[in-house]
Amino acid sequence: MTITTNAQASALRERNRAHLASAEAHLSRIGNAKAPFTETNVLRPFNEIGIALANVASECGLMAEVHPDPEVRAAADTIIQELSAFATRLGQDRPLYEALGGLDVPALEPVARRVVELARRDMRRAGIELAPADQERVRTGRAELVKVEQEFAKNIREDVQEVALDPAQLDGMPPDYIAAHPADAQGKVHVTTNYPDLIPFMSYATDEAARRALTIVNGTRAVPANIALLEQMLAKRAELASLLGHANWADYAAEDKMTGSAAAIREFIDRALAACRDSAAAEYADLVAEKGSEPIGTWDTQFLLERVKARKYSYDGRELRPYFEYRAVRQAILDLSGELFGLSFEPVELELWHPSVETFAVSVDGRAMGHISLDMHPRDGKFKHAACFTLVPGFKGRAKPHGVLVCNFPDPNAQQGPALMQHSEVVTYFHEFGHLVHGIVSGEIEWARVRRPAEWDFIEAPSQFLEEWIFDYDVLRRFAKHVETGAVIPESLVRKLRDARDFGRGTHVQRQLMLSAIALRLHDRDPKGVDTTKVVFDASREFSKIVMPEGTAMQASFGHLEGYTALYYTYMWSLVIAKDMHGAFTNGLMDLQQARRYRDLVLAPGGTKPAGELVQDFLGRPYGFDAFKEWLAPRG
Repeated sequence: MTITTNAQASALRERNRAHLASAEAHLSRIGNAKAPFTETNVLRPFNEIGIALANVASECGLMAEVHPDPEVRAAADTIIQELSAFATRLGQDRPLYEALGGLDVPALEPVARRVVELARRDMRRAGIELAPADQERVRTGRAELVKVEQEFAKNIREDVQEVALDPAQLDGMPPDYIAAHPADAQGKVHVTTNYPDLIPFMSYATDEAARRALTIVNGTRAVPANIALLEQMLAKRAELASLLGHANWADYAAEDKMTGSAAAIREFIDRALAACRDSAAAEYADLVAEKGSEPIGTWDTQFLLERVKARKYSYDGRELRPYFEYRAVRQAILDLSGELFGLSFEPVELELWHPSVETFAVSVDGRAMGHISLDMHPRDGKFKHAACFTLVPGFKGRAKPHGVLVCNFPDPNAQQGPALMQHSEVVTYFHEFGHLVHGIVSGEIEWARVRRPAEWDFIEAPSQFLEEWIFDYDVLRRFAKHVETGAVIPESLVRKLRDARDFGRGTHVQRQLMLSAIALRLHDRDPKGVDTTKVVFDASREFSKIVMPEGTAMQASFGHLEGYTALYYTYMWSLVIAKDMHGAFTNGLMDLQQARRYRDLVLAPGGTKPAGELVQDFLGRPYGFDAFKEWLAPRG
């Protein structure tokens, strides 16, 4: 397949339907196979099916979120629907199931044995053991669900709200932000819900009414359409879970994860909440003291956190912005990843879906290992969050991986003056780049079923692991230079950053656990009659004294409800593992020997081993909760 993807919608459909036709042919080959069933006549054709489906899912999943042409995005959505229909039918294919079951599994090499085990489990989860009529209901339900999920995501992607403010309401904002937001002919300044506008405004704008207004429009994106679509999603998922033998969708979704059940997720949320409760309570008291009154609203939280950090630690995040110009940050991430993990990045010219996309050829220890592309700035119709996608999946001897980072950071070509970033945005950049590194170094796995970790709740650990480096002075001094003077970031400023870093950790974890509970509670019960907004506000009141503005419905733009479904807890579960893995860097974060061990033992194997075994291989013991708990403990 060519990696030029700015073709017309018809070409996208033709290219990917050819992959689906190839998968169909290999499935027929397996259906016609005769005993004895072997790796040659069953497992290899099955792997060809997996490779074909991975190619379709990668390109079309990406194009649906980033391509500037709505017709191409629609064509990608159509192919995803066809892919889903084939995948469901594949999971219910009796000849395939019997052929896989007829293999001499002990005679296979270990990774191939794992492929068979996972494949047959996948088929049981797809309904292979159901009666034909119920299998048809599963196929119909899956097809309907995909369409609803796509519409839900589309509405979020395409709905950007804004507030019109008086210029004086930008009080507190950094000079570069004010310069990038001139008044219109009516004397109004427009601030949107796109991240480069939203995140700094919520951190620094002194006008509480303006922050609240922006919070409200952000909290009503995709309303009311996505409220109705979410209700449909929940109903269809519950019906599928029941058909497949589970009490609810949360139990079904958790079955093949590290947790294994909805009950285990609840226990984890409760345990993590207990660990953060004291820190969160102390932080809340500081926020109230800073504001001088209650309530503290979600529109206050980030602003007050910044104010308390300034008072307690003499830290002002606005001082950091001139040291984090977008291009410098991008180069720093490439350089750091190169040094830590033995990677090199060479810019290449590729005509892709948008002229702003940058592409690099990647080598690992001097060996060519594929490409990465960076689609980093907001535009109409584009994915609104930050995530790592795949354009081309890598397979040993077949194709080199091509990963794509999709973010919404300030665009140096679309504004006057430098494109300066919040430190939190730099952390996000490092986080998402961790996913890219994972995809590249695991790009030589032979078997499609195990090219990525089988347990989805591990998927965020490698990316959260990389966040730690962006708080280290030895790392920051390499690239963080003042955009005007060229001066290296002062060590004293980084010391303030580090001192202030952990203030707010309890509040952050508490909110993440609230979102985890919302996602779980929307899926762990009969959805009939469930008021999704009530679920959100009930959880908000239960987990924190920080109040959400009435009249909002954040679940309508909670994009993880489409992809992660009930499993938002993944972020905190993965953070527990990441915090434990950091402890292995006893000689400092630039310990290259440990970094290469991490690369080779945790990242490169993909899903060829259970995630817990990968971490144990690196740590020399099972991962634990203690490092996370210690990190959350109140400071003296």
